[in-house]
Amino acid sequence: MLKSAIEQLLGRDAWYELKETTSLSPWRKHVLKLIKAIRVSIRESVQVRDATWMSEVTENLVRGEQAARKSKDIDELLSCFTATLLRQVFLQIGMLPDRTTSPTVSLSKENWRLNRQRSVQYVQSMEQLEAVFWSEQQSRIGFEKQMELHNEHRWSKSELPYSEWCRAREA
Repeated sequence: MLKSAIEQLLGRDAWYELKETTSLSPWRKHVLKLIKAIRVSIRESVQVRDATWMSEVTENLVRGEQAARKSKDIDELLSCFTATLLRQVFLQIGMLPDRTTSPTVSLSKENWRLNRQRSVQYVQSMEQLEAVFWSEQQSRIGFEKQMELHNEHRWSKSELPYSEWCRAREA
């Protein structure tokens, strides 16, 4: 599963390189590349962020890179990578709780509402909504049919965005 996720993110050559290797070197190379990709993706994609959060993210990713470089075998490398990703998930949700002094933590929703310091919102611009519609429609009806509909929309000189025009046609 991990190799296919790496292929999805870094391409087929990464998968082929890891396919049957037991060598630490290619695994380290790709884990470090993934951590860098996460950093770049956050900088390029998270448009509204506070300096404290960005500092926490950077600290987590730097810690992950350092641990990956120090790893002595693949198991240790993947363990460090998993820990980095786990922390990153909670940072992306809003905060990374520190419960090291608690003997146990229940799954009570009060323990897991992580929006005391910041709230996460996923919003879409009109362009992004259109891109989602375009992608889903293409999967559903195919490229050629979509191009026919797109041309029909253009010829109609409709003021409606393409997605709304298609929905109105279907109604």
